[in-house]
Amino acid sequence: MFLLLSFPGTCLATSVTLAWDPSPDTDLAGYRIYYQANSANLPFQGTGAVQGSAPVDGGNVTTASITGLDPANAYYFAVTAYDSTGQESVYSNIVQVPETLPPVVSVTSPTDNTTVGGTVAISAAATDNAGIAKVQFLVNGSPVYEATAAPYTYIWNAASLPAGSYAIAAKAVDISGNEALSKAVNVSVAGDVILPTVSLAVPPADATVAGTINISANASDNVGVAKLELSIDSAVLLSSNQSPVSYILNTTNFANGSHLISARAYDAAGNSGVASATVVIDNGTTQTASSSTPSTSTPSTSTSGPAPLTLADAQLALQIASGQLTPTIEQTLRLDLAPYLNGQSQPNGKVDTGDVVVILAKLTGKL
Repeated sequence: MFLLLSFPGTCLATSVTLAWDPSPDTDLAGYRIYYQANSANLPFQGTGAVQGSAPVDGGNVTTASITGLDPANAYYFAVTAYDSTGQESVYSNIVQVPETLPPVVSVTSPTDNTTVGGTVAISAAATDNAGIAKVQFLVNGSPVYEATAAPYTYIWNAASLPAGSYAIAAKAVDISGNEALSKAVNVSVAGDVILPTVSLAVPPADATVAGTINISANASDNVGVAKLELSIDSAVLLSSNQSPVSYILNTTNFANGSHLISARAYDAAGNSGVASATVVIDNGTTQTASSSTPSTSTPSTSTSGPAPLTLADAQLALQIASGQLTPTIEQTLRLDLAPYLNGQSQPNGKVDTGDVVVILAKLTGKL
């Protein structure tokens, strides 16, 4: 005799409802339900059910409920049929119901109602009678990390997050698929308040300079540098989203005297850091010490006229044309020379590769 055992619906190990195909035996007297915890070894000799130890007599109906089972155990079930003489069939197919005891999980760090910033170590503790399969970390309900082995720790980068309150929780899943969600730990993120660090390389402080000088700057930030600017007397010379940067400053475009050169870096949160140095420009008597406004390449009544183009101008134009730098108004006025038609410059309002070609042609005497 063969019986097919099945579940008519979802079952938990505390209360299991079984159903099976009827026996074709014309002398059928009834059915016996066998169960056993945590082992499929025959014969089943389970104990602890409200209906008694195995086997449980099910009468001559084809359904039965076994209750009062321990949710911490997995159970195995089978059914037999017996006739009026007491002869019993072999076991039906064996059905397993996994344990249903959920894990125990909690967030152990950080503690509730604390303020955090930068990188934060989030830790959780999880235990289960059968074994933990994974622990998932959630921030504001969204999964951010998953660990499959202890210690259950996640390094959370809160440095770039907006200031505010965040709920941290952990979800544990055991090897049977049972889940448990920890109580949320609420923390306040202060937001990114760390200023970028800036270094500026120029001639020594208060040094007297003339002609062209090289200015370079480097910046770093705990999250990332969004913008780095070089300026002289608060007038921006260049603005870049890259670090480091360098700039060839033609001092003949500025009045003789003391000038403040600065490098300022910004991060995404709007924090800024600055480094500055003072230099003294002295290009002779043709410069007027009373003015520190950058000159342009427009016609001038000065006897010296616009400063001659240099190789540094060609390099700067190439950096602007390739998108590495954003030009200032003064730089555009000086470097925008193309197209060059009928021996005359026809500026088009931008610095591109055509301007690089014109500048190089002028430097080599071809124009």
